[in-house]
Amino acid sequence: MDLLAVTLEHRHFTYGWLNPAMGLAFAAAGSYLGLSASRFARAAPTAGGRFRWILLAALAIGGIGIWMMHFIAMIGFTVTGADLAYDPALTAASAALAVLAVGLGLFVSGGERAGWPRLVLGGLVCGAGVVGMHYTGMAAVATGGRVAYEPALVAASAAVAVVASTVALRFTAVVSRRGTMTLASAVMSVAVVGMHYTGMAAVRVEGPASADITGISPLVLLLPILLLALISIVGMVFGVLASPSLDHGAHERNDRPSATVRLADAAGQ
Repeated sequence: MDLLAVTLEHRHFTYGWLNPAMGLAFAAAGSYLGLSASRFARAAPTAGGRFRWILLAALAIGGIGIWMMHFIAMIGFTVTGADLAYDPALTAASAALAVLAVGLGLFVSGGERAGWPRLVLGGLVCGAGVVGMHYTGMAAVATGGRVAYEPALVAASAAVAVVASTVALRFTAVVSRRGTMTLASAVMSVAVVGMHYTGMAAVRVEGPASADITGISPLVLLLPILLLALISIVGMVFGVLASPSLDHGAHERNDRPSATVRLADAAGQ
């Protein structure tokens, strides 16, 4: 009998709905902050200002909305009778890949005035990066067995990632009102969670389980990563709140008398 053919029991919801709910909350927060940053990027008067807001959008959507959701959900992944350990270098690489994917997608898609070809290309680039992030994150996990995947479900997760990325990029280009941003954030967060669990449904762990694993326990990584994410969220929230309101700025421009009116008033005096 081929021992590698033995399938080890594994679970994705070890702590019930706690991990999916927390992951969904991070996805929603990251999506909303990313959409807010994209809104300010479109209104930025300088190229430097636009770049800074796009970078914040990539950090919010890619780092908090996508990668943090992935990591929190992964805490609920366990293999019966085996310990898990994470490779810190691959874990960090998966986070960087998520941010880079969203940043490239925002750059390639070209914003509000770009056509659908650029949007689709941006969605493909971003989706490929998100898929790479997910499976790099999975490669960081030592399970004591051999992780294998169902090809059809891997392909399905890639398709979900590309569609979700394309929709997200479109939202970042056109959404501006708070109510619409909230709805868009909800759609984006559900898509991110759906992509993750579609990819996880493809997982098989084949044994026998080995006790010889190297890496860091996911629970040891959880606290510093959560603290970093919360600090990032608070910092981004204050950054958005400290920025001038776009609506207020628009009213000021509309209420301000034109140069012609000011000259006419001066001539009358």
